[in-house]
Amino acid sequence: AELREANPMLGHRGCRLAVTYPEICEMQARAVFEAAAQAGQRGSSGRPPIAEIMVPLVADVKELELLKKVIEDTAEEVQREHGVKLLYRVGTMIELPRACLQAGVLAQAAEFFSFGTNDLTQTTYGLSRDDAGSFLPEYKANGIMDLRELGSRGRGRVDPHR
Repeated sequence: AELREANPMLGHRGCRLAVTYPEICEMQARAVFEAAAQAGQRGSSGRPPIAEIMVPLVADVKELELLKKVIEDTAEEVQREHGVKLLYRVGTMIELPRACLQAGVLAQAAEFFSFGTNDLTQTTYGLSRDDAGSFLPEYKANGIMDLRELGSRGRGRVDPHR
């Protein structure tokens, strides 16, 4: 897979990169689990902390299920290697409008959600935070879009009239 792309904001990143290169997901999960195992062995309670692994930019439950399996397999390996019982949860960041609409399905595989408001706002409005400043003042001046309302108006519902 090509790592160079025309629009990296919407391209080969987040879980898409991990689906294409699962070794990246495995490496990152291993780092978290090994740190948790070491922290638990040194800690006063003798128990590892509860690690939370968040899979980013999920649009389909199959992406999450595939990567959750990689994460769970990695946790099992680290537990065997370190002789510990790891406590962890696997969740996802809701960053895409489709993920919002699929939240009920994603919740069947995710143990927690986090809402990525920067990406969610950009993908909902089709704006780039890097470029929007050059034209949004004209929108505001013409009463089209109030910058203060970008993140609040319409949140939590799909409303074709607004």
